[in-house]
Amino acid sequence: MWIKRDLNVNSAAERALPIKVLRGPRQVGKTSLLARMGTHKVVYLDDAATRLRAQEDPRFFLDQLPARIILDEAPLAPALFPELKRRVDEARISKQRELPDVWLTGSNQTLIHREVGESLAGRASYFDLNTLSAHELGDLWSLNSYLLRGGWPELYASPQLDPSRYLNDIVTTYIERDIVIAAGIERRLAFLKVLHLVASRVGQLFVASDIAKVAGVDATTVQSWLSLLATNAVVFPLPAYFSNLNKRLTKAPKYFFYDVGLAVRLQGWQEIDPIINSPLFGHLFENIVVGEVARFFVNRGMQPSLYFARSKEKVEIDLLVELGNQRYLALEVKSMPEPWTQKQRDLVNSLGLAIVDRWVVSASPAMSFKDEPVIAITELWDRLAALV
Repeated sequence: MWIKRDLNVNSAAERALPIKVLRGPRQVGKTSLLARMGTHKVVYLDDAATRLRAQEDPRFFLDQLPARIILDEAPLAPALFPELKRRVDEARISKQRELPDVWLTGSNQTLIHREVGESLAGRASYFDLNTLSAHELGDLWSLNSYLLRGGWPELYASPQLDPSRYLNDIVTTYIERDIVIAAGIERRLAFLKVLHLVASRVGQLFVASDIAKVAGVDATTVQSWLSLLATNAVVFPLPAYFSNLNKRLTKAPKYFFYDVGLAVRLQGWQEIDPIINSPLFGHLFENIVVGEVARFFVNRGMQPSLYFARSKEKVEIDLLVELGNQRYLALEVKSMPEPWTQKQRDLVNSLGLAIVDRWVVSASPAMSFKDEPVIAITELWDRLAALV
């Protein structure tokens, strides 16, 4: 089964530099998406024999391939990067040779950044792909399924798979191997402890020192590890909006997981009813909405500018979305829709921002309010597209 990804790689290639880098975690469909273009030959560098040939003689290796190629898991053959640089530079200088047309994929974004940064700076464009959004899943999306399965394509293509076992394997292969080992982290158990602690506090105010005390490391180490997880598209920070005009705003950020199913698995849930009845459910639901909005921008090659606002009196705006041209959208996230309170309206007005609209986002809205429309998660992309 193929689920249409809302990332048009053909149009992306038209406006990109000669080398295109498609980043994202394991098993999100990077190579499958590129292969469906039907215009490039796929070279799988996780094959040991292929990798050995590429490493031993990268020039001869590339000479045997067509000009349009996809190098899957390219960081496994780092010798290719200087050779790609040479080919791009020679083609630019001669102006007679056709520029290479190469897509690179890689799950280990730490290695991708290092290799591309060292050899292909100014010659490569970046694109990002993560797990499936509610919009992309369409009729396959349901709140209960998404909490347990997240957006991992294989769990929808093969619904007989056990989500808990599959996501455990993702933690082992992607986080423990691709991230921890490749980054040279020696305190693996402490790193995983921090990861679980961040999952247990998803959507809550983040204080590095609190997590550091429980994990037995210092706050600087926690911040470094969170940065590594963010680089590898596991988690992302949602900063607090702060203005010098308003001194009564919280500055601490929140952290969310790119894929809510991974957060659910790390919290230890295996069945839906305990999740729904848990005090953590509201934060997990918020994770879904924030992740959906972030994907809307990322899949369009745009950098999302997302914030939340919280006053010292604990009045909160769940999500502020910068739309461009100094315009903002304000969202209240509720699994069961509730209208904005007057205190929330006062807070958003005090920010001094050009707020074009206020929404309430719910799983399946069955009501509407006078001043704020109620938007379903699956409608978010279409409603955002009308504003951006």
